[in-house]
Amino acid sequence: MTSDDDVLARASDLMRVRRYGDAFDLLQPATSTLPANWNVLYLAGQCRRFLEDFDGAVDLLQRAADAAPSVAAVYLALGIALQLRGNLEEASGALVRAIEIDADYALAFNSLAMTQQLKGDLDQAAHNYDAGCKALGRRIMKGMRNDSRNRIFKHRDTRGRLWMDCAIYAASAQVAADHTIQGLAWPTAELAAEEERTEARGGLYWEDTTDKDAHTVRLFLPNYVNTFRESLKQDSTYSNLIGNRSTVLDLLGRDAEARLHRDEADEFMP
Repeated sequence: MTSDDDVLARASDLMRVRRYGDAFDLLQPATSTLPANWNVLYLAGQCRRFLEDFDGAVDLLQRAADAAPSVAAVYLALGIALQLRGNLEEASGALVRAIEIDADYALAFNSLAMTQQLKGDLDQAAHNYDAGCKALGRRIMKGMRNDSRNRIFKHRDTRGRLWMDCAIYAASAQVAADHTIQGLAWPTAELAAEEERTEARGGLYWEDTTDKDAHTVRLFLPNYVNTFRESLKQDSTYSNLIGNRSTVLDLLGRDAEARLHRDEADEFMP
């Protein structure tokens, strides 16, 4: 392990227990090295942010971004620090850059929408909170491996169905990106009930079939929907996105939509 690696590991341990001052003291000497390790600059900048030294955070995180122009997490951190310092236009630019690097970066969409909300761009904020949900859906889908040995989740009644719209979008995006698939299908109520009862297909998420025109159609199975639902509850990202969107919808006077989002945010909080 190099000296930088050792410092990074020890600083990360301190940051996990919120000892940001101690972590920064450990990192600070390495920030003066030329060329400085971008990860050292990134963690040091995060420490300054959590210590509410936003000027110091922006300086270090901008240096980290200059050293690592392809790392989306650095631009997210820089955007948040700029937002906290009140530089909303610059913050938006950094967050857009994070999304350009990683189009499925839901956290960057959330922070961009929050920055737009602070600027008073409510329609744009509502759009990007929704875009963040779609990005999260795409990321969940990309992490799914279609294997009969997958864990089987069962149907569960939920108060809202915004999450189902996200699951349908993610399935559609997957099919659209795969030129070997010409169509998409969902099980009938009867097939879904039978599969839930018999578990005949095991933990499969989908099944490819051929229609009468020799087109490949991807049939998404109940375990895809149920697993997607549970994946949204793994952390607070989905709940935060739709909860934040509910606030913007309230401000836009879209009360019924806001209430649906608020209720679902509460239900999907981990």
